[in-house]
Amino acid sequence: MKKFDIIIIIAILAVGLGLYFSGVFTPDDEGKYAVVITDDTEYARLPLDEDTQIRVETEYGYNDIVIEDGYADCVDADCRDGVCVDHKPVNMKGETIVCLPHKVIIKIV
Repeated sequence: MKKFDIIIIIAILAVGLGLYFSGVFTPDDEGKYAVVITDDTEYARLPLDEDTQIRVETEYGYNDIVIEDGYADCVDADCRDGVCVDHKPVNMKGETIVCLPHKVIIKIV
């Protein structure tokens, strides 16, 4: 390994650590709302401090979304892969749950 290789490795590590600790790669803090987006349009804005449940119906199918204890979760959907249902509940700014078959996004803001 040459001196230049070591300098590049150290520079990449320094930039990566700097971005990590600045919060670029990690959510900052808890969000206030779960924004439900369908086909690039805001469908609903749900406060995370109020427990609620909605069903989002699109031409592709439905998603049942639950807000409970400050977390947003997709608890049921009729899509074939179920990735959105298997996703963990979210509550931090920037976190999302995506249902690609139904074109539904749940984003914490």
